[in-house]
Amino acid sequence: MSGTEPRETWYREPHTTRAPRPQEEPALATLDLPLRYYWLQTPAGVPGDEHNFAHYERAFSIPAEQAAFTIVDAWDYHYLQSHLARTSEICRTRIAPAMAAARLAGVTIVHAPGDPVARRFPQWVRYAAETEFGEPSHEEPDWPPREFRKREGPHAALGRPDSPAIESARERNSQRMIDPSVSPEPEDFVIATGHQLHRLCRDREIMYLFYCGFATNMCVPNKPYGMREFNSRGYHLTLLRDCTTSVERHDTVDEQLGTEQAVRELEFGGAFTTTADLFVQACRNAIAQEGATLAEPVAV
Repeated sequence: MSGTEPRETWYREPHTTRAPRPQEEPALATLDLPLRYYWLQTPAGVPGDEHNFAHYERAFSIPAEQAAFTIVDAWDYHYLQSHLARTSEICRTRIAPAMAAARLAGVTIVHAPGDPVARRFPQWVRYAAETEFGEPSHEEPDWPPREFRKREGPHAALGRPDSPAIESARERNSQRMIDPSVSPEPEDFVIATGHQLHRLCRDREIMYLFYCGFATNMCVPNKPYGMREFNSRGYHLTLLRDCTTSVERHDTVDEQLGTEQAVRELEFGGAFTTTADLFVQACRNAIAQEGATLAEPVAV
């Protein structure tokens, strides 16, 4: 999934790079919190049996200046009304307060809504390559033939029909925006691609990514700016597990079992998880290290 970034000129606004640190600078404020993971192994002396797998926690101290709070595909519209109801509530009650705390603690805020949503925000240009300013282009593979890949012409019978809901949603999808409760501030960053996010992190010396957004079983792990790609790049990843939800199935939606399984797959696949409350408290403590205070978030 990871590819070599093309060598190309890219644009950034002036003063994006952090200033060099003075030689005698005090220690950076840190986010001190326990992070959870799932181990597909067993401790010494415990039989190697799947019944003995379990969650574990480790305490971490993460420099706030080297961390980014990354919000994936937090859109204001989805054709599935039940899913949209959950995402809207999570944005308003969990992601928004966590984002406010992160911002005050000195954590970089990154909105990753993908194309074409990202291009509707002026912050998008900060880490866009010159080649990305035009319309997004996708190189056509040379095999299988296009009609076969698109299930068109003589191969139409191989495809699946779209529901009327999908057909009517296509136009609305082209106009969607970021959920207003987590809308970008002028100083935030907005990215459309994994290359943009990597450029931003490289330029600002960010190595720790806190993820939230939607959906846990689709875009959060699988987008080019998602967790699997950035795990393969070597970043330290943490998902706020109560700041996300999956597109569930008919037999998982009542108990949110799809979300639980998607979170667990990330936990044993190289990422850690935490909760919004633990993250906000870590941000408060980081601010206290700086002698600052954190105002109570205002409900949107």
